[in-house]
Amino acid sequence: MDIRQLEVFVKVFETNSFSRAAQELGISQPTVSTHIQNLEDTLGKKLFDRLGRRIVPTEEAKLLYRHAVEILKKREEALAELFSSSRKTLGTVRIATSNIPGDYLIPGILKELNELLPETLFYVEILDSNKVINAMRSSVPKYDLGLVGVFPSDDRFEVKELVEDEIVLVAPPSYEKEEIDLKELQKLPLLFREEDSGTRKTIEDALREVNLYLADLKIVAYLGSNTAIKEAVKKGVGFGLVSRCSVEEEVKLGLLKVVNINELKINRKFFALRRKDLTPSQAVKTLWENLEGLVKAYLS
Repeated sequence: MDIRQLEVFVKVFETNSFSRAAQELGISQPTVSTHIQNLEDTLGKKLFDRLGRRIVPTEEAKLLYRHAVEILKKREEALAELFSSSRKTLGTVRIATSNIPGDYLIPGILKELNELLPETLFYVEILDSNKVINAMRSSVPKYDLGLVGVFPSDDRFEVKELVEDEIVLVAPPSYEKEEIDLKELQKLPLLFREEDSGTRKTIEDALREVNLYLADLKIVAYLGSNTAIKEAVKKGVGFGLVSRCSVEEEVKLGLLKVVNINELKINRKFFALRRKDLTPSQAVKTLWENLEGLVKAYLS
């Protein structure tokens, strides 16, 4: 059994197709079939049942997949450490984060992270909160830590509260009012985040507390990030409900204006999570122990 066989096996398992696996790997379908056949012969186990044009992984394949992903991940980490052109690294930390931590918190503490772990390479990928949580639920997650704006209710996670945030209504600076009531909010053209966003879930929960629902609002667009909402507000498209920490710079520069909403205050927290059942590297342990303090020091 060699690494290439495992790469091909993992791709076939994930795509449920020999032809798609071949296409994504840039090799021929017969070559894929040969790799899988050789792997089955080596293991003495059948890995896929062929049902017409469909293939179905066996229980043995599901077991092998978990270990194969981990082996390939370790290989990638080893290569990153060995061939880093900029510095010698003694480990990698992979972080999946929702938009606000990824766009503002991580960049804000990256200098301190490099000082804390000078020989560690950080990989940060920005996803929606639900996608971060689902990625961390994988049998062999490719991320070491997750940062999200909703509490991840799963016994497999160790969860740490990082910081509290407020979601505020932002308007173009030319908007005259400093505060509005709920009836006025319903008349404004609003820009909202997409369905899987932690920001949107927090807003919907807060609206329900005052007996308001999305159907009661005048939503003109759903956008994929706080940055997109801010840019649209600057151009006069509408008003946005966004994280306060994401607009502090624009408010200081007079590019955006925060408008208070009477009877509606939207607070939420950001959380870090990691898997309880997986042994972390020393770099991940060190980051986990110091992350809350670094974030709070940055925001203080």
